[in-house]
Amino acid sequence: MHSAVFERSRDIVYSQQKPRASHVVRGTEPILRMQTGLIELADKSGQPCAMDDLEYFLSRPQIRKKTPCLISLSSSGQAADAEPHSGDLDAAVLLYEHQVGGHGLRIFATDDTTGRRTLVCLPHIRSRFALAACHRLLAQGAQCVLISFRHDETCIDAALAELLHDPGYSCRWASREREIAGYLPFESTLDATLALMGARTRNHLRYYRKRAENQMGSVFVADAKISREDFIALNRISSYPVPDEIAAWRYDSLSGLKSPLLYGMRDRDGRWLSLIGGRHSNGNMEMYWQMNRDDIPSQSLSTAMRAFLIEHEVALGTHRMYVEGGTTHSMSHAFVREKVTDLIVLRQSPVARIIPALVRRLLPPENMLLQVLEDKDLKWNIVKGR
Repeated sequence: MHSAVFERSRDIVYSQQKPRASHVVRGTEPILRMQTGLIELADKSGQPCAMDDLEYFLSRPQIRKKTPCLISLSSSGQAADAEPHSGDLDAAVLLYEHQVGGHGLRIFATDDTTGRRTLVCLPHIRSRFALAACHRLLAQGAQCVLISFRHDETCIDAALAELLHDPGYSCRWASREREIAGYLPFESTLDATLALMGARTRNHLRYYRKRAENQMGSVFVADAKISREDFIALNRISSYPVPDEIAAWRYDSLSGLKSPLLYGMRDRDGRWLSLIGGRHSNGNMEMYWQMNRDDIPSQSLSTAMRAFLIEHEVALGTHRMYVEGGTTHSMSHAFVREKVTDLIVLRQSPVARIIPALVRRLLPPENMLLQVLEDKDLKWNIVKGR
Protein backbone atom coordinates (compact mmCIF):
# COMPACT_ATOMS: atom_id res chain seq x y z
CA MET A 1 0.00 0.00 0.00
CA HIS A 2 1.16 3.52 -0.71
CA SER A 3 1.79 5.80 2.27
CA ALA A 4 -1.03 8.20 2.95
CA VAL A 5 -0.58 11.72 1.71
CA PHE A 6 -3.55 14.01 2.15
CA GLU A 7 -3.75 17.54 0.86
CA ARG A 8 -6.41 20.19 1.06
CA SER A 9 -6.62 23.36 -0.95
CA ARG A 10 -8.41 26.59 -0.11
CA ASP A 11 -8.62 27.23 -3.83
CA ILE A 12 -12.17 27.66 -5.03
CA VAL A 13 -13.26 25.36 -7.83
CA TYR A 14 -16.00 26.33 -10.19
CA SER A 15 -19.62 25.63 -9.30
CA GLN A 16 -22.97 27.05 -10.25
CA GLN A 17 -23.88 26.91 -6.57
CA LYS A 18 -21.87 28.03 -3.53
CA PRO A 19 -18.03 27.83 -3.55
CA ARG A 20 -16.63 24.40 -2.76
CA ALA A 21 -13.18 23.25 -1.65
CA SER A 22 -11.18 20.67 -3.61
CA HIS A 23 -9.24 17.90 -1.91
CA VAL A 24 -6.60 15.51 -3.20
CA VAL A 25 -6.07 12.14 -1.55
CA ARG A 26 -3.20 9.91 -2.66
CA GLY A 27 -2.68 6.23 -1.93
CA THR A 28 -4.83 3.13 -1.63
CA GLU A 29 -5.42 3.11 2.12
CA PRO A 30 -6.62 6.72 2.51
CA ILE A 31 -8.91 6.33 -0.51
CA LEU A 32 -10.42 3.17 0.96
CA ARG A 33 -11.10 5.07 4.19
CA MET A 34 -13.37 7.33 2.15
CA GLN A 35 -15.29 4.49 0.53
CA THR A 36 -18.45 4.87 2.64
CA GLY A 37 -18.82 8.48 1.51
CA LEU A 38 -17.96 7.58 -2.08
CA ILE A 39 -20.66 4.89 -2.17
CA GLU A 40 -23.21 7.39 -0.81
CA LEU A 41 -22.09 9.91 -3.45
CA ALA A 42 -22.45 7.33 -6.25
CA ASP A 43 -25.97 6.44 -5.09
CA LYS A 44 -27.19 10.05 -5.04
CA SER A 45 -25.46 10.75 -8.37
CA GLY A 46 -27.35 8.04 -10.24
CA GLN A 47 -24.24 5.82 -10.47
CA PRO A 48 -25.03 3.01 -8.02
CA CYS A 49 -22.17 0.56 -7.38
CA ALA A 50 -19.62 2.76 -9.20
CA MET A 51 -17.58 2.99 -5.99
CA ASP A 52 -18.32 -0.51 -4.64
CA ASP A 53 -15.46 -3.02 -4.52
CA LEU A 54 -12.83 -0.28 -4.68
CA GLU A 55 -10.24 -2.55 -3.08
CA TYR A 56 -10.54 -4.92 -6.04
CA PHE A 57 -9.81 -2.21 -8.58
CA LEU A 58 -7.07 -0.57 -6.51
CA SER A 59 -5.25 -3.87 -5.96
CA ARG A 60 -4.91 -4.93 -9.59
CA PRO A 61 -1.31 -6.01 -10.34
CA GLN A 62 -1.23 -3.92 -13.52
CA ILE A 63 -1.59 -0.67 -11.55
CA ARG A 64 0.97 -1.38 -8.85
CA LYS A 65 3.40 0.92 -10.61
CA LYS A 66 0.89 3.76 -10.35
CA THR A 67 -0.33 5.83 -7.42
CA PRO A 68 -4.12 6.12 -7.11
CA CYS A 69 -5.26 9.70 -6.71
CA LEU A 70 -8.76 10.83 -5.71
CA ILE A 71 -9.83 14.43 -6.28
CA SER A 72 -13.00 15.24 -4.34
CA LEU A 73 -15.30 18.23 -4.04
CA SER A 74 -17.08 19.07 -0.81
CA SER A 75 -19.28 21.96 0.24
CA SER A 76 -18.60 22.07 3.97
CA GLY A 77 -15.79 24.03 5.57
CA GLN A 78 -13.24 21.83 7.34
CA ALA A 79 -9.88 22.12 9.03
CA ALA A 80 -6.90 22.14 6.68
CA ASP A 81 -5.61 18.79 7.96
CA ALA A 82 -8.96 16.97 7.97
CA GLU A 83 -10.28 14.56 5.37
CA PRO A 84 -13.75 15.27 3.92
CA HIS A 85 -16.62 13.90 5.97
CA SER A 86 -18.51 11.02 4.35
CA GLY A 87 -21.75 12.91 3.84
CA ASP A 88 -20.09 16.08 2.52
CA LEU A 89 -18.81 14.79 -0.83
CA ASP A 90 -20.39 16.36 -3.91
CA ALA A 91 -18.11 14.93 -6.60
CA ALA A 92 -15.04 12.71 -6.98
CA VAL A 93 -12.71 11.60 -9.74
CA LEU A 94 -10.33 8.63 -9.49
CA LEU A 95 -7.09 8.81 -11.47
CA TYR A 96 -3.67 7.14 -11.33
CA GLU A 97 -0.26 8.82 -11.44
CA HIS A 98 2.29 6.95 -13.54
CA GLN A 99 5.62 6.12 -11.89
CA VAL A 100 9.10 5.09 -12.93
CA GLY A 101 11.39 3.66 -10.28
CA GLY A 102 8.98 4.67 -7.55
CA HIS A 103 8.96 8.32 -8.62
CA GLY A 104 5.80 10.01 -9.84
CA LEU A 105 5.93 11.41 -13.36
CA ARG A 106 3.12 13.93 -12.75
CA ILE A 107 1.16 12.15 -15.51
CA PHE A 108 -2.38 11.36 -14.33
CA ALA A 109 -4.81 9.17 -16.25
CA THR A 110 -7.96 7.14 -15.77
CA ASP A 111 -7.71 3.35 -15.64
CA ASP A 112 -11.36 2.84 -16.61
CA THR A 113 -11.78 3.39 -20.34
CA THR A 114 -15.58 3.08 -20.08
CA GLY A 115 -15.82 6.17 -17.87
CA ARG A 116 -18.30 4.46 -15.53
CA ARG A 117 -16.05 4.46 -12.46
CA THR A 118 -13.86 7.51 -13.07
CA LEU A 119 -15.99 10.56 -12.35
CA VAL A 120 -18.85 10.41 -9.85
CA CYS A 121 -21.27 13.31 -9.46
CA LEU A 122 -24.60 14.51 -10.83
CA PRO A 123 -24.67 14.17 -14.65
CA HIS A 124 -25.18 17.86 -15.43
CA ILE A 125 -22.04 18.96 -13.56
CA ARG A 126 -19.64 16.18 -14.59
CA SER A 127 -17.94 18.27 -17.26
CA ARG A 128 -17.62 21.15 -14.83
CA PHE A 129 -15.99 18.97 -12.21
CA ALA A 130 -13.73 17.22 -14.74
CA LEU A 131 -12.37 20.66 -15.54
CA ALA A 132 -12.08 21.56 -11.87
CA ALA A 133 -10.11 18.36 -11.21
CA CYS A 134 -7.71 19.16 -14.09
CA HIS A 135 -7.33 22.69 -12.77
CA ARG A 136 -6.53 21.39 -9.28
CA LEU A 137 -3.89 18.93 -10.49
CA LEU A 138 -2.26 21.46 -12.83
CA ALA A 139 -2.04 23.91 -9.94
CA GLN A 140 -0.09 21.22 -8.06
CA GLY A 141 2.37 20.72 -10.90
CA ALA A 142 0.77 18.03 -13.04
CA GLN A 143 2.21 17.83 -16.56
CA CYS A 144 -0.56 15.73 -18.14
CA VAL A 145 -4.12 14.81 -17.10
CA LEU A 146 -6.49 12.42 -18.90
CA ILE A 147 -10.06 11.95 -17.64
CA SER A 148 -12.57 9.66 -19.37
CA PHE A 149 -16.15 10.23 -18.23
CA ARG A 150 -19.86 10.25 -19.04
CA HIS A 151 -21.90 13.46 -19.06
CA ASP A 152 -25.23 14.95 -20.12
CA GLU A 153 -23.98 18.11 -21.82
CA THR A 154 -23.99 18.35 -25.58
CA CYS A 155 -20.74 20.33 -25.71
CA ILE A 156 -17.98 20.92 -23.17
CA ASP A 157 -15.53 22.95 -25.24
CA ALA A 158 -16.84 26.39 -24.25
CA ALA A 159 -16.52 25.59 -20.56
CA LEU A 160 -13.01 24.24 -21.08
CA ALA A 161 -11.73 27.45 -22.62
CA GLU A 162 -12.97 29.46 -19.65
CA LEU A 163 -12.24 27.16 -16.72
CA LEU A 164 -8.72 26.12 -17.68
CA HIS A 165 -7.52 29.68 -18.00
CA ASP A 166 -5.17 30.43 -15.11
CA PRO A 167 -2.53 33.12 -14.53
CA GLY A 168 -0.04 30.59 -13.17
CA TYR A 169 0.58 28.38 -16.21
CA SER A 170 -0.13 27.79 -19.87
CA CYS A 171 -1.55 24.56 -21.22
CA ARG A 172 -3.09 22.92 -24.24
CA TRP A 173 -6.16 20.71 -24.15
CA ALA A 174 -8.28 18.56 -26.39
CA SER A 175 -11.42 16.47 -26.01
CA ARG A 176 -12.96 13.73 -28.07
CA GLU A 177 -16.10 11.65 -27.93
CA ARG A 178 -15.98 7.95 -28.72
CA GLU A 179 -18.56 5.22 -28.86
CA ILE A 180 -18.14 1.91 -27.05
CA ALA A 181 -20.06 -1.36 -26.85
CA GLY A 182 -21.49 -0.65 -23.42
CA TYR A 183 -23.55 -3.64 -22.33
CA LEU A 184 -25.73 -6.53 -23.45
CA PRO A 185 -29.35 -6.02 -22.33
CA PHE A 186 -31.10 -9.13 -21.06
CA GLU A 187 -34.73 -9.53 -22.04
CA SER A 188 -37.31 -11.50 -20.03
CA THR A 189 -36.68 -14.72 -21.99
CA LEU A 190 -33.67 -16.41 -23.53
CA ASP A 191 -35.17 -16.35 -27.03
CA ALA A 192 -35.91 -12.61 -26.78
CA THR A 193 -32.34 -11.93 -25.65
CA LEU A 194 -30.83 -14.01 -28.46
CA ALA A 195 -33.11 -12.23 -30.94
CA LEU A 196 -31.05 -9.07 -30.31
CA MET A 197 -28.11 -10.78 -32.00
CA GLY A 198 -27.43 -11.59 -35.60
CA ALA A 199 -28.55 -14.94 -36.98
CA ARG A 200 -24.98 -16.24 -37.28
CA THR A 201 -24.18 -15.37 -33.64
CA ARG A 202 -27.41 -16.97 -32.40
CA ASN A 203 -26.70 -20.13 -34.36
CA HIS A 204 -23.12 -20.35 -33.06
CA LEU A 205 -24.22 -19.95 -29.45
CA ARG A 206 -26.77 -22.72 -29.76
CA TYR A 207 -24.58 -25.00 -31.91
CA TYR A 208 -21.41 -24.92 -29.80
CA ARG A 209 -23.31 -25.31 -26.55
CA LYS A 210 -25.14 -28.36 -27.92
CA ARG A 211 -21.92 -29.77 -29.30
CA ALA A 212 -20.15 -29.38 -25.95
CA GLU A 213 -23.07 -31.11 -24.21
CA ASN A 214 -23.25 -34.00 -26.68
CA GLN A 215 -19.55 -34.63 -27.23
CA MET A 216 -18.11 -33.84 -23.79
CA GLY A 217 -21.09 -34.04 -21.47
CA SER A 218 -20.58 -30.38 -20.58
CA VAL A 219 -22.60 -28.86 -17.76
CA PHE A 220 -22.83 -25.34 -16.37
CA VAL A 221 -21.84 -24.81 -12.73
CA ALA A 222 -23.23 -21.63 -11.17
CA ASP A 223 -21.07 -21.85 -8.06
CA ALA A 224 -17.75 -23.24 -9.24
CA LYS A 225 -15.38 -24.65 -6.60
CA ILE A 226 -11.74 -24.95 -7.60
CA SER A 227 -8.50 -24.83 -5.60
CA ARG A 228 -6.04 -22.00 -6.06
CA GLU A 229 -3.44 -24.40 -7.44
CA ASP A 230 -5.85 -25.90 -9.98
CA PHE A 231 -7.01 -22.42 -10.98
CA ILE A 232 -3.45 -21.31 -11.75
CA ALA A 233 -2.79 -24.59 -13.59
CA LEU A 234 -5.91 -24.08 -15.73
CA ASN A 235 -4.78 -20.57 -16.58
CA ARG A 236 -1.47 -21.92 -17.88
CA ILE A 237 -3.27 -24.12 -20.46
CA SER A 238 -5.91 -21.52 -21.36
CA SER A 239 -6.21 -19.69 -24.66
CA TYR A 240 -4.86 -16.38 -23.37
CA PRO A 241 -2.88 -17.18 -20.20
CA VAL A 242 -1.85 -14.37 -17.89
CA PRO A 243 1.24 -14.45 -15.62
CA ASP A 244 0.85 -16.60 -12.51
CA GLU A 245 0.84 -13.48 -10.33
CA ILE A 246 -2.22 -12.08 -12.09
CA ALA A 247 -3.96 -15.47 -12.11
CA ALA A 248 -3.40 -15.77 -8.35
CA TRP A 249 -4.75 -12.26 -7.83
CA ARG A 250 -7.87 -13.08 -9.88
CA TYR A 251 -8.53 -16.07 -7.65
CA ASP A 252 -7.80 -14.31 -4.35
CA SER A 253 -9.61 -11.06 -5.16
CA LEU A 254 -12.98 -12.68 -5.87
CA SER A 255 -13.52 -13.40 -2.17
CA GLY A 256 -13.28 -9.68 -1.39
CA LEU A 257 -16.06 -8.62 -3.76
CA LYS A 258 -19.44 -7.64 -2.33
CA SER A 259 -21.36 -10.04 -4.60
CA PRO A 260 -18.82 -12.19 -6.49
CA LEU A 261 -19.56 -14.81 -9.10
CA LEU A 262 -17.47 -17.70 -10.35
CA TYR A 263 -19.17 -19.67 -13.12
CA GLY A 264 -17.75 -22.80 -14.64
CA MET A 265 -18.28 -25.38 -17.39
CA ARG A 266 -16.95 -28.88 -16.86
CA ASP A 267 -17.07 -32.12 -18.85
CA ARG A 268 -18.45 -35.54 -17.86
CA ASP A 269 -15.10 -36.44 -16.27
CA GLY A 270 -15.14 -33.37 -14.02
CA ARG A 271 -12.46 -31.44 -15.92
CA TRP A 272 -12.90 -27.67 -15.92
CA LEU A 273 -13.31 -26.43 -19.48
CA SER A 274 -14.08 -22.77 -18.86
CA LEU A 275 -14.37 -20.32 -15.96
CA ILE A 276 -15.83 -16.81 -15.75
CA GLY A 277 -15.21 -14.43 -12.85
CA GLY A 278 -16.96 -11.18 -12.01
CA ARG A 279 -19.68 -9.71 -9.83
CA HIS A 280 -23.36 -8.84 -9.64
CA SER A 281 -24.20 -5.23 -8.84
CA ASN A 282 -27.45 -3.28 -8.92
CA GLY A 283 -29.21 -6.02 -10.86
CA ASN A 284 -26.44 -6.22 -13.46
CA MET A 285 -23.68 -8.73 -14.16
CA GLU A 286 -20.07 -7.67 -14.78
CA MET A 287 -17.65 -10.13 -16.37
CA TYR A 288 -14.07 -9.39 -15.35
CA TRP A 289 -12.36 -12.29 -17.12
CA GLN A 290 -13.01 -15.58 -18.91
CA MET A 291 -10.62 -18.53 -19.00
CA ASN A 292 -10.99 -21.38 -21.55
CA ARG A 293 -8.86 -24.50 -22.10
CA ASP A 294 -6.74 -24.30 -25.23
CA ASP A 295 -6.07 -28.03 -25.63
CA ILE A 296 -9.43 -28.92 -27.22
CA PRO A 297 -9.20 -27.04 -30.55
CA SER A 298 -12.24 -28.78 -32.04
CA GLN A 299 -14.55 -27.03 -29.56
CA SER A 300 -15.41 -23.35 -29.23
CA LEU A 301 -15.45 -23.39 -25.44
CA SER A 302 -15.74 -19.62 -25.12
CA THR A 303 -18.94 -19.53 -27.18
CA ALA A 304 -20.44 -22.56 -25.44
CA MET A 305 -19.73 -21.03 -22.03
CA ARG A 306 -21.33 -17.72 -23.01
CA ALA A 307 -24.44 -19.54 -24.20
CA PHE A 308 -24.75 -21.12 -20.75
CA LEU A 309 -24.03 -17.76 -19.12
CA ILE A 310 -26.74 -15.88 -20.99
CA GLU A 311 -29.35 -18.51 -20.18
CA HIS A 312 -28.39 -18.42 -16.49
CA GLU A 313 -28.47 -14.62 -16.19
CA VAL A 314 -31.82 -14.36 -17.98
CA ALA A 315 -33.24 -16.90 -15.52
CA LEU A 316 -31.90 -14.78 -12.63
CA GLY A 317 -33.64 -11.69 -14.00
CA THR A 318 -30.37 -9.81 -14.60
CA HIS A 319 -30.81 -6.54 -16.49
CA ARG A 320 -27.46 -6.07 -18.24
CA MET A 321 -24.07 -7.70 -18.80
CA TYR A 322 -20.91 -5.62 -18.88
CA VAL A 323 -17.57 -7.05 -20.04
CA GLU A 324 -14.50 -5.46 -18.47
CA GLY A 325 -12.11 -4.42 -21.22
CA GLY A 326 -14.70 -5.17 -23.91
CA THR A 327 -15.05 -8.29 -26.04
CA THR A 328 -14.22 -9.26 -29.61
CA HIS A 329 -16.95 -11.92 -29.65
CA SER A 330 -19.59 -11.36 -32.33
CA MET A 331 -22.21 -10.95 -29.61
CA SER A 332 -20.74 -7.47 -29.01
CA HIS A 333 -22.74 -6.26 -32.03
CA ALA A 334 -25.86 -6.62 -29.88
CA PHE A 335 -24.41 -4.45 -27.11
CA VAL A 336 -25.99 -1.06 -26.47
CA ARG A 337 -23.68 1.67 -27.73
CA GLU A 338 -22.62 4.29 -25.19
CA LYS A 339 -20.64 7.52 -25.50
CA VAL A 340 -17.53 8.36 -23.51
CA THR A 341 -15.69 11.70 -23.48
CA ASP A 342 -11.90 11.81 -23.14
CA LEU A 343 -10.50 15.10 -21.85
CA ILE A 344 -6.73 15.54 -22.00
CA VAL A 345 -4.74 18.51 -20.75
CA LEU A 346 -0.99 19.05 -21.24
CA ARG A 347 1.00 21.76 -19.54
CA GLN A 348 3.00 23.98 -21.90
CA SER A 349 6.43 23.09 -20.55
CA PRO A 350 9.67 21.42 -21.68
CA VAL A 351 8.75 18.34 -19.61
CA ALA A 352 5.27 18.03 -21.12
CA ARG A 353 6.67 18.22 -24.65
CA ILE A 354 8.50 14.91 -24.21
CA ILE A 355 5.48 13.11 -22.70
CA PRO A 356 4.21 11.61 -26.00
CA ALA A 357 7.63 10.03 -26.66
CA LEU A 358 7.91 8.90 -23.03
CA VAL A 359 4.44 7.31 -23.10
CA ARG A 360 5.22 5.49 -26.35
CA ARG A 361 8.27 4.00 -24.67
CA LEU A 362 6.64 3.02 -21.39
CA LEU A 363 3.06 1.98 -22.21
CA PRO A 364 1.59 -0.84 -24.33
CA PRO A 365 -0.28 0.02 -27.58
CA GLU A 366 -3.71 -0.66 -26.04
CA ASN A 367 -3.20 1.93 -23.29
CA MET A 368 -5.84 4.69 -23.50
CA LEU A 369 -3.42 7.54 -22.73
CA LEU A 370 -1.17 6.47 -25.59
CA GLN A 371 -4.15 6.14 -27.94
CA VAL A 372 -5.39 9.63 -27.09
CA LEU A 373 -1.96 11.23 -27.52
CA GLU A 374 -1.53 9.54 -30.90
CA ASP A 375 -5.00 10.46 -32.17
CA LYS A 376 -4.31 12.51 -35.32
CA ASP A 377 -7.87 13.88 -35.34
CA LEU A 378 -7.56 15.68 -32.01
CA LYS A 379 -7.98 19.43 -32.22
CA TRP A 380 -5.67 21.01 -29.66
CA ASN A 381 -6.55 24.32 -28.02
CA ILE A 382 -3.98 26.64 -26.45
CA VAL A 383 -4.58 28.41 -23.14
CA LYS A 384 -1.96 31.03 -22.30
CA GLY A 385 -1.37 32.13 -18.75
CA ARG A 386 -1.68 35.83 -18.13
